[in-house]
Amino acid sequence: MTTTQNAAEVLKRLQSKIAASSDPNNIRLTIPEAAAYIPMQPGQLAQLRYTGTGPKFLKPTARTVLYRKGDVDAWLDASVRTSTAEAR
Repeated sequence: MTTTQNAAEVLKRLQSKIAASSDPNNIRLTIPEAAAYIPMQPGQLAQLRYTGTGPKFLKPTARTVLYRKGDVDAWLDASVRTSTAEAR
């Protein structure tokens, strides 16, 4: 199975999870789910966590990272640009 196929399967399961939720913005996404949703590679998300420039995340244990769907959406909405010349 390729990474693209795996991401597509993760995204399909996530879409079902979102559809079944009464509050989709409060759904907790795993790293693979968040990466498929954005879309980007999980390693890119790790780099964004390290630099503090990515979406807000939850860290309930030392080895667990979760994202709220609403936080990911807010981060994506904040990145809207009308020109490549705009400052970040």
